[in-house]
Amino acid sequence: MKIPTLDTDLFAPAVMADPFDAYRELRDLGPICLLGETGLYAMGRHADVKATLANWHDFSSAQGVALNDICNGFMRGTPIASDPPDHTKFREILGGPLQPKQLAQLRGRLAELADERVQEVVGVGRIDAMLELARHLPLRVISELVGLPDDGRSRMLKWADAGFNSMGPAHDPRTEQALGTMAEMVAYICNPDLPARFREGSWSAELWKSVTKGDLMADAACQILQGYVTPSLDTTIFALGTLLHLLATNPNEWRKLKENSKLVPKCVNEALRFDGPGRGFSRVVRREVQVGDAILPVGARVVTVLPAANRDERRYENPDKFDILRDATDHVGFGGGIHRCVGGNLAMLELTVMLDAIVKHVSEIEVFEYKLAENTVLRGFESLSVCLH
Repeated sequence: MKIPTLDTDLFAPAVMADPFDAYRELRDLGPICLLGETGLYAMGRHADVKATLANWHDFSSAQGVALNDICNGFMRGTPIASDPPDHTKFREILGGPLQPKQLAQLRGRLAELADERVQEVVGVGRIDAMLELARHLPLRVISELVGLPDDGRSRMLKWADAGFNSMGPAHDPRTEQALGTMAEMVAYICNPDLPARFREGSWSAELWKSVTKGDLMADAACQILQGYVTPSLDTTIFALGTLLHLLATNPNEWRKLKENSKLVPKCVNEALRFDGPGRGFSRVVRREVQVGDAILPVGARVVTVLPAANRDERRYENPDKFDILRDATDHVGFGGGIHRCVGGNLAMLELTVMLDAIVKHVSEIEVFEYKLAENTVLRGFESLSVCLH
């Protein structure tokens, strides 16, 4: 069977601003499509995306997961761009501070800080929720846990934004600019003088103890450190902004949440399903693979379009409805398989404690103007003017 071509440019600015019609077109064309003349393939059906993410034997991450060759060259050998056995070792180290026991110890502090911040901004009039709420826990706590010195910590947001923009298609002008910023980040992180400046007891300091003991090579530690720095901020920040906007524009769902705060975890999962921050990442086909009636050739680069899968009517009833009573725990907002976001549980914790505080102290969320962020791989708000009554 010939693989159909999707003529709609998924990365055109107008489509990225409102992509869900294009995602439906992608799903309806078939289980796999060719993206115009890019040479990339894409899939948007939930079952196919889920199966692909679980099948690292055939759909490899080792050649990078970005949509352009330059970034893939940079990222090879890092936790996100590796397969077992290397990936297994990376993930064990990277996920060490993110185990359930460690997160349970962190929960009280995060909940206290979230409660304090919500009380500070409720009833004060219009605020930019992205600055005043969404960034609070990632910048206050998570960047501190990573443990870079102040000159690096202050640049983490810039690096996080560039980290995802650098993964976009080669023809996007933002990609080239972001690649330059990423080169700056790599040079900073790989500076041999940096470990002496890590905050004592931080994730980075503990990581470097493995190098000192001889259990880990310095190059590998630098690659793991990139896994702490790049994805730890923007994804959670965007997700909280989207969650606020969804609750403000769906008053019936907000009312259900106010009446039953035990729905908070369901609400967070539904928001990640309905409009999660990640647009999609790629894999490379190791051998001829059949998807539906089509055969993917060896070397094909396939983009798993996560938000398309999360709106698949083959999996979810009324998928374009935001419904906090829905069981959306099988969403792919955090990816899936061995490469499921290692910080996904931490992100869930941050989002949950912040929403707990909002439900406790806020009676109504009123939204005014907003501006979407210009990012080719993440979706979310750059600014979001709200009033928390």
